[in-house]
Amino acid sequence: MFLFDHFKKKEKNINGGNETNLSSQVSAFVQEYQNRIPEQKTCGRDEFIALLSGIAALRKTPGIPGPDQISFTALPKCASSEDEASCKAHLERVFHITDKDSLLDFCQNEILCNRQYMDFVEFWERRPPFELEELNEQALEFFKSARDFSFQFYHIIGHRGYLAWDISECMGHLRNGYACGLISRDEFDALTEYWIDQTRVFNNWVDFAASLICGELYWDFRHGTKLPELQEGLNLYLRLVSILLDNDTAWGSGMWYVPPHDEK
Repeated sequence: MFLFDHFKKKEKNINGGNETNLSSQVSAFVQEYQNRIPEQKTCGRDEFIALLSGIAALRKTPGIPGPDQISFTALPKCASSEDEASCKAHLERVFHITDKDSLLDFCQNEILCNRQYMDFVEFWERRPPFELEELNEQALEFFKSARDFSFQFYHIIGHRGYLAWDISECMGHLRNGYACGLISRDEFDALTEYWIDQTRVFNNWVDFAASLICGELYWDFRHGTKLPELQEGLNLYLRLVSILLDNDTAWGSGMWYVPPHDEK
């Protein structure tokens, strides 16, 4: 009932209609990279966390070393107290993140999309988790629009949904919080463990990229973005993901983490 509760709390400015060619562009992109998936290589836990935060690395957060200074497989730390202050000021100004609690609140309330997608899946697969009659008029309008917008991606991402978007964004914010000292190493390890476990549904970085891109489009959509801005967002993320998939020190390396308890 997450979606129902979410709609009761908050109204959204919606994009009417779902007839776009966004999904065909994502499909073509995925097909291109599926034809050249690198052989999977085992990497360490910290390397995997850094790779999952690849989009965050490309954003070059103030005070945190960028990919021109640090490997995509390394977890960054601010080099000085001045850098820490710069990073903290950025997180507060842009995301209202000032400590561990506000960091977790931001991720929970502003980032996560996949639970909504999975509610849509249950309607598409004829096992609705609630009755549409339970929604008020405004919530029902948004629900139908969001559900129909998401359906165009169903054949691409299936039950993987928007999970990679959730993982990438949350890992990126946890990475930044750790880098500037908002959370300790122990807290960082405990919080990232959940997201590492969630990656089990993906077979490779191409699967992950497809889920991430579709999740980004939905995240924009649910915040009221309309065409052609949705197309601009897609173009940006296709470029960012291409950088990672084409780089043999990033996702193009095929590096993937297998938890010790999963090893055969």
